[in-house]
This record gives sequence, structure tokens and C-alpha cells, in this order.
Amino acid sequence: MMNLPKNLHAAYFDVDGTLTKSNIVEPLLYIKKRILSPLKYILWKTVLPVRFMYWTILDKISRELSTASIYRQYKGITVEKMSILRTECYQEKYKRKLFPNAIEMITSLNKQGVQTILVSGSLDFFLQPLAEELGAELISSRLEIKDGIYTGEVAGNVVSGKQKAILIREHAHKNQLNLEHCASFGDSADDIEMLCSVKYPVAINPDKRLMAFAKKNNWNSLIWS
Repeated sequence: MMNLPKNLHAAYFDVDGTLTKSNIVEPLLYIKKRILSPLKYILWKTVLPVRFMYWTILDKISRELSTASIYRQYKGITVEKMSILRTECYQEKYKRKLFPNAIEMITSLNKQGVQTILVSGSLDFFLQPLAEELGAELISSRLEIKDGIYTGEVAGNVVSGKQKAILIREHAHKNQLNLEHCASFGDSADDIEMLCSVKYPVAINPDKRLMAFAKKNNWNSLIWS
């Protein structure tokens, strides 16, 4: 646990890699295994290494483009089916992977009356249960719906990189929060703009680029396991 100022207004948290040992591909695998026949799932998974390589290359160009490409794999799934599977997926891919330190941190902030907000590129239907359990607000990516079916396209923008910082500023303005009295927590270089948007940035389990940036700017850095 680290000391943050007593007059903190809000704390913004990335999710994957920051609060949990999760990523956006694992939930996709979970859902595909439950909606496809055994044979179709095997065939789909056989091609996955090629898709994963493509997503990795695309991620180096643009996290937003990579995320959008991954989410196109949800095309054709009904909202009704997802509403049944999302709770199971949350339990398996998020709740069980929460860092104990993350729970401790958010619980402590909530007790102090600090607003906590999850800001994530992961999909809203997976993260809403997490937000409710942690007593936090949620800002996350959403999928477009037409006639009760997910089209596979992102509704609006993927919550990533610069977009995270934009959404944090919008949230702060809407809720009359002073970002000079706010903190943010992130684990990767994609979170740098989000972290720069507040007075108190904290790098959690930072990747190499974020670690170097945090050291250069004398940011707090924590390792959660």
C-alpha cells in the first residue's frame, strides 16, 4: 500500500494487468468454446496462432486497431446468449485473477470517500460485475448491437491510449473533479497518457516502456502479485 494525499477526489484504474492478471483474448477463448460446436471450436482455435501473430503486429502499430480486430470475433453472438455467459466468464477470467493488493487499495479508497473508476479497453459486459463488486464506476469499450445481435464492431471508440485520457478529463469535468487531486493506475505504455492526465500517476507492474517513463518522471511504481 502507498500513501496518497488525503484530499484525493478520484482514482482511475486500468484493469487488465493492473487490477487483474487478465487480457482481452482470454474472455474471447472462453466465449468461443461455449458457443461453438467442439469441431468448430477446434478449427477456430487451430487458426488462432496466426490471428494472434496478426494482432500482436497490429498492436505495435495501434492498440486501438488491434483491439477492434479482436472484438470482431464476437460478431453474430446474441445479446441473450452473452447475458448468460458473461457472469461465468467474469468469475473465471477476472474475479479469480484479481490482485489482492488491488482489492486492498480500492477498498481503502472507497472507505475514504474517494471515487474509484475503472477505465479499460475490455468490454463492458465482462467488467460491469467487477465494477459493481469493487464499488467503482466503469468506463470501458462497448460493442455495437443490431437486432439483439453483436455486430463485432466497437460502438464509439476503443477505450485505449489517448482515448483513456480524453474520457478521464470528460468524467472529471462532468463530476466537477479537479485532476490536480486525482490519481491513476496503469501497467503499460498504452496507459501513459492516462497516467499523465492526473496529478498522482502510479505505475503498477509496469512494462519496460512504462517503467522507463515512470523512472524518468519520478512516478510511484508498485509491484502487485
